[in-house]
Amino acid sequence: MAKKKRKKATLFTDLLVIIVFFIGLAVFAYPFVARAVNFVVVEYRLKRDSETAKKNAAAREKAQKEFNKRLAETGMRPNADVFRQPGKGIQDVSALKKHLIGAVTIPKLKVNVPLYDTVSDTLLASGAVVLPGTSYPTGGKSTHTVISAHSGVPSKTLFDDLEDLKKGQQFIITVNDKHLAYKVHQIKVIEPDDTSSLKIEAGRDLATLMTCTPVGINSHRLLVTGHRVPYSEATAKEADRGNRRAWWQNIGIIAAAVAAVALVITLIVRAVKKHRRVP
Repeated sequence: MAKKKRKKATLFTDLLVIIVFFIGLAVFAYPFVARAVNFVVVEYRLKRDSETAKKNAAAREKAQKEFNKRLAETGMRPNADVFRQPGKGIQDVSALKKHLIGAVTIPKLKVNVPLYDTVSDTLLASGAVVLPGTSYPTGGKSTHTVISAHSGVPSKTLFDDLEDLKKGQQFIITVNDKHLAYKVHQIKVIEPDDTSSLKIEAGRDLATLMTCTPVGINSHRLLVTGHRVPYSEATAKEADRGNRRAWWQNIGIIAAAVAAVALVITLIVRAVKKHRRVP
């Protein structure tokens, strides 16, 4: 009887060690695995919904060009504090397809996220949004598109590493199968209500990426502004290369997570079998 109790106690200890180790590993790995899964899901959705994005953008293009023309004449009225006052009434998942117009790609950061034409909590949680009161991303003289996305969401990579983008590097806005490349020339940190850096400059084609900073504190806004440059073959290759690297890196993280779970199950089965063999 005493032997049986000792045997059970030993098995319990072995299982406890394995489980505690796995829980510790899971807590450490969760953000990486969650982001990897989200990246793969987002890439799948962008490919799946590419035609939807194209149709949405095409349907809005004529009206939005007129809107951009009026903005160039009257001036922009951007809402720089979009993160504190998100758009309301578009909180359901169907909005993800209805308002999808393209994607924002940052090759150096291996970022490729959906782009939506308006603001809501749902859309900000899923990708990047065009800041209300700024130019629609069609490109052209006397336009300034401002695109916002979150930083520091534990399970997603949006504009988290935007501060690592340097002057001279590029980002790409894709709308209606048209690739608009922008070369970074200005990086600024502003107060949430400061819109002085978000104005149209006569004759220039500008785009600004905006996110909260510092991550987790979110007291200010980081602005990364670029001017339009030709979308060259080299730029296209760099974007494709960055996306492929990110894809395989994230697939590797997911595979490692699956292997870790399989290993834990194997160790538990072995521990149980081992203690069953012990007389």
